[in-house]
Amino acid sequence: MASDKEMNATYAFGLGARRGVAANDIVELVRRVARAHNVDLSEARLCALESKAQEAGLHEAARELGLELVFLPLAALRARKATAATHSPRVQAMFGVGSVAEAAALVGAGPNSRLVAPRVTTPVAACALAKRCDKGNA
Repeated sequence: MASDKEMNATYAFGLGARRGVAANDIVELVRRVARAHNVDLSEARLCALESKAQEAGLHEAARELGLELVFLPLAALRARKATAATHSPRVQAMFGVGSVAEAAALVGAGPNSRLVAPRVTTPVAACALAKRCDKGNA
């Protein structure tokens, strides 16, 4: 059964990260995107590709931010790739999606979600933001 926080998460921060990413790099990036779009972190979750489930930095960042961390299957990201705004040929060749961060945000925010912020990148990570939309106001 879904938790109350999961049911109420309005926003999803999609993350892409290099292996061994430090928690502070993720925390700073998420906070920067949240500030730029006036998003209250208590209304959000973090989402990343399931192949990153062993990345300690992602888990530490989620704890520091007080956010749920959801790992998503690549097939789910590929299903939303057409709605991503950014298309990196390198990422496309590696994962079959133009932006892991954008696709993860869209999947994490739900089936009728919309991209609020295309990916913001640093040398070690990427972060995008999507908002859940009900069918009536998508």
